[in-house]
Amino acid sequence: MLPVFFIRSQGLRKLYCGLFTSMLESWGLTQLEADILLFLANNPEYDTARDIAEVRHLAKSHVSAGVEALAGRGLLEREKRAGNRKTIHLRLTEAAGPVVAAGQAVQRQYGELLLAGLAEGEREELFRLLERIGENVDAALGGR
Repeated sequence: MLPVFFIRSQGLRKLYCGLFTSMLESWGLTQLEADILLFLANNPEYDTARDIAEVRHLAKSHVSAGVEALAGRGLLEREKRAGNRKTIHLRLTEAAGPVVAAGQAVQRQYGELLLAGLAEGEREELFRLLERIGENVDAALGGR
């Protein structure tokens, strides 16, 4: 039997989204748009819509729509690079800076709530185990 943590996984997402409510309203963003901006800021090695869809296990169509909306608002730019004109890379604009800072503050608050009362060693062990679980999920999904 799995620990109750996995049964409550929807509660984790509900808490995360709930913490973002005020920030999203003040910037006029959807949760997906904020997630895209924060993903790009927090994971600079992944800079394409395809990367976002694959790593986050999101529908490509949803990511594309979010990228389009963010580009239209001037929060990110698309660029093709020499040597590979087919792949479109995404880059946060200067205007995205304050939005990203606000979102990262919410992410820190979320982390603090989840990890309250855990000693540093416990946190490190938890992160190590969750990384392994994430790898198992990716393997089970077959890179989907």
